[in-house]
Amino acid sequence: MVSKTRMLDLVRAWDSAEVDAALAGTPGLQDVRDPRGRSWLHVCCGVELSGARKAEDSVRTAEVLLDRGFDINAPAFTEGDWLATPLWYAIGRGHNLPLAAYLLRHGSNPNYCLFAASFANDLEAIRLLVAGGADVDDPSSGGSPFLGAIRWSQFVPAEQLLKLGADVNRVDRDGMTALHCMLKKGSDKAHFAMLIAHGARGDIPDKAGVTAAEIMRRKRDPDFQRMAEQLATST
Repeated sequence: MVSKTRMLDLVRAWDSAEVDAALAGTPGLQDVRDPRGRSWLHVCCGVELSGARKAEDSVRTAEVLLDRGFDINAPAFTEGDWLATPLWYAIGRGHNLPLAAYLLRHGSNPNYCLFAASFANDLEAIRLLVAGGADVDDPSSGGSPFLGAIRWSQFVPAEQLLKLGADVNRVDRDGMTALHCMLKKGSDKAHFAMLIAHGARGDIPDKAGVTAAEIMRRKRDPDFQRMAEQLATST
């Protein structure tokens, strides 16, 4: 018989052989969930790949758990339409791309994870998820991953998402585009060119009926005045 505490240690250590033996020899251990709703598969995927840890050990442990019947897409918890899946733990907590790739090959839903990849400034993870079928405009956390990256001032991931087909004119719950968001928080002017180059429109009104081009025209800065004219000619 293996205790829950001991099992937690085994899963975190990615000791696949002992994890398999524990599940075989301890009735009820498979159904254990922690206070956050995590199964052993979520725990396995959430261990950070760092130091001397080997990704292949995490993959073997995940394989054991899947063979034992753990659901590859079951969420630990939910927030609205967003699901904390094992893949999200591998991307957002484990930063373990080999494990993420394994999960995708074995039927993981590729969605719900682009926000985490963008927040971590992980371009390789973004590309992996989109190649695996993720909706580049996944709305599950509100807005889109691109809008999330803009809000967090993660402009490199934002550009990567645009290159992969993200909608530069997506609006959030307040009707704000990325241009609105950047103007509101005073983003560096250098980043506006990226959005304009990818087809950003300045004529989309927010909930107050104000467009990004109008906000730019009100500024005394000649650079913003020029950008407002660019937006006018591109729509």
